[in-house]
Amino acid sequence: MIHFIVLNRFYIKNIFVRAHFLTLLLTVGFVWLITSPAIGLFTVILSLFHLSEYISVGIWCPKTLTLDSFLLNHSPQYHAAIIVAYLEYFFEKYYLFPNGFPYWITILIGLIMILSGECLRKLAMYTANQNFSHLIQEKPNKEHRLITHGIYEYYRHPSYLGWLWWACGTQVLLANPICFFIYLISTWLFFADRIAYEEATLIKCYGDAYRNYQKRVPVGIPFIRGCLYIVFLAFLASIGFTLLILGCALSNYNWWPTFVIIFYVLCPIPLTIARHCTSNDSYGTSDSSPCKDFMWFLTSAIVASAFGLPAILFRANIILAGSMGFIMVANTVVFATISIYFLTLNSDDSLGNF
Repeated sequence: MIHFIVLNRFYIKNIFVRAHFLTLLLTVGFVWLITSPAIGLFTVILSLFHLSEYISVGIWCPKTLTLDSFLLNHSPQYHAAIIVAYLEYFFEKYYLFPNGFPYWITILIGLIMILSGECLRKLAMYTANQNFSHLIQEKPNKEHRLITHGIYEYYRHPSYLGWLWWACGTQVLLANPICFFIYLISTWLFFADRIAYEEATLIKCYGDAYRNYQKRVPVGIPFIRGCLYIVFLAFLASIGFTLLILGCALSNYNWWPTFVIIFYVLCPIPLTIARHCTSNDSYGTSDSSPCKDFMWFLTSAIVASAFGLPAILFRANIILAGSMGFIMVANTVVFATISIYFLTLNSDDSLGNF
């Protein structure tokens, strides 16, 4: 009995600490709204999201309610992404656009995306009710049943789709072009991997019932399966080249920045060679080899050169700051596309086979 009371007090204390932190963050966001509406809204929305996750689980599926339901300990990558979003916003606000930026446009679009994503996610939690969990259930649970009604008639994973919209919407709200693509790609890759694993466990639990459900209802997140994956990569690459052209046009059609295309072409070559490099470890226990390490070094040098070129052109007064910004974002998108290809589609356990 004493042990239970101590444990209960410890649990309540941790709830209080997390709730107090999020409430403090909410207050900071409201204060920020006065001087910087975009970053203020982002902070408010971030706080409300984590609070609402805990409250929603507590209302609709209390059996799975834990301290982790706040999602504050999601992952180090998630924490890093939040910090980077703040850094990019302040860098652009005070260094790239010190004379102001029409944030009201991005705020409006971002809010629509955020509210749509949040409503979709909470609707999914409400529909699933006791069957919802932040964790993948690896073993069959007699109390759980396959949910195919409501929003699940249209998407197999509406909560994931909602989170994707929410995450990308926050970066549109902040007018963070680099973080937008980072959030889009990283969130998409995270859910692509998670969905593949989750659906395998669901097939084990529900068998043909879930297979039939798979045939009738789409995943929800675009480009998760099949050849559409290639379309997604092509779409990303086209965005990158479009931004590159816009960067050139911004500096009175100065085409010197197009030399970065050389680096785009060169980048896949060492990556391809690295995939065929084998370890010289006689026991075969190491994935590293001088060949592979050298190829990774070349790749890093190529990527660094691509980002260095527009910076040098800007310092030499050949292109404008805005042009440099467009080209930097173009580089980010193109190299992200190449990375996705080599990390997923070109691997033996590609998601394209999912």
